[in-house]
Formats: sequence, structure tokens, C-alpha cells
Amino acid sequence: MIRYKVWALTGCLMVSTILFLASCGGRSFPTVHYFNLLTMTQLGQSEVIAAHPNINLGLGPVSIPDSLKRSQIATSERGNQYEFNEYNRWAGMLDKNFTAVVGENLGLLLSVKNLGYFPWLPHFKPTYQLIIDIQRLDGALAGEAVLVARWSVVDAEGNELFAGGRTAFQQPVQGSSFAALVKAESLLVAEFSKKVAIEINRLIEKQAS
Repeated sequence: MIRYKVWALTGCLMVSTILFLASCGGRSFPTVHYFNLLTMTQLGQSEVIAAHPNINLGLGPVSIPDSLKRSQIATSERGNQYEFNEYNRWAGMLDKNFTAVVGENLGLLLSVKNLGYFPWLPHFKPTYQLIIDIQRLDGALAGEAVLVARWSVVDAEGNELFAGGRTAFQQPVQGSSFAALVKAESLLVAEFSKKVAIEINRLIEKQAS
């Protein structure tokens, strides 16, 4: 009798599982989309400000607010309110992606061949070190994307400040999709890279004169 009850219970569970899976099979679940920021090259930009192939440019550390450490892409809603979309995510860690994109952009803008990322290898000693603190990188779908960052250019030991400041950029989002938002944010990163490249070039020229 006990064995019969066990087999009966097992059979009921199997039937219930099959029915549940069958009911799920008819449903369509949203697809999760993953994004990376685009480099200037990927955006079709090929601007070169100057050629400094002999400098060692160190990039980092780069810090971001806790709200941007999530994988979900943030959208700004009604002032200081934010939403995080479960189905539109960053493909990796945003701070590392931002660092890599800025590095590639600066390599293009300044024709820099020797780029190092913090923490750099023991054999790498930067001529200039760029430190970035991202305060905002978000936007509204079909609205406006915003990038606010504090940055500084220092010597290899971090003791002497050469240049720096607080920079804010806005960019219209051309559409209501997350792809359009990420493209707008990528354009902001490109503008930020150009701003920094101009300051680094000015610094190099000043020190060479």
C-alpha cells in the first residue's frame, strides 16, 4: 500500500511538471539585450588632435557611483528618480568599459601608442596619469543623455596636478530604444575624450616650449 502511494504521488508530480512546462512553452519571454559603449571609431569619427607617440599615458583609476555598478542600464525619470531595466543590460562592468573606450579614443586623438590601465604593470611608468570620477552617465529614452565627470591629469606619482576640472555634457537621444540611449552616451564619452585630449595636448606643448 505504501509503495502504491509513493508511485501515485510520483506520477502526479510528473504529470504536473509536464503540464507546467507545456503551458510555459506557449509563452514568449522578453529577450535580454546587452550593450557596450561605442568607441569613436565605431561611431565613424576619425578626428586626430595631435601626434604624441612617445608619451606614456596612464588611464585610471576610474570611479563610478554605486547606482551605475549594476548591470541594468539606468534611465533617469522625473528629476532624481531612476529606473533600471531588466532586459537591457551592460555586457560587462561599466567602469571598465568606460575606461577602455576612453583609452581607445585618446589613443586615436593623440596618436598615443603606449597606453596603460590602472593598476599598470611594474615596467610601465606613465608620463601623465588621467584620473576620472564619473558622477552621472544616464539619460531618458527619447530625451537627453547626460555625462558629468571630474577628472585630473597628474604626474606618475600623483603628486603634481597638471590639469583637471568638472565637465558636463548633454546629448539628445535620437529614439526611444536603449540602443539609441547607449549611442547617445557613447557620443558623450567621445566629447569627454576630446576635451581631455585638448588639455593634454596643451599641457605637452606648454612643457615643451
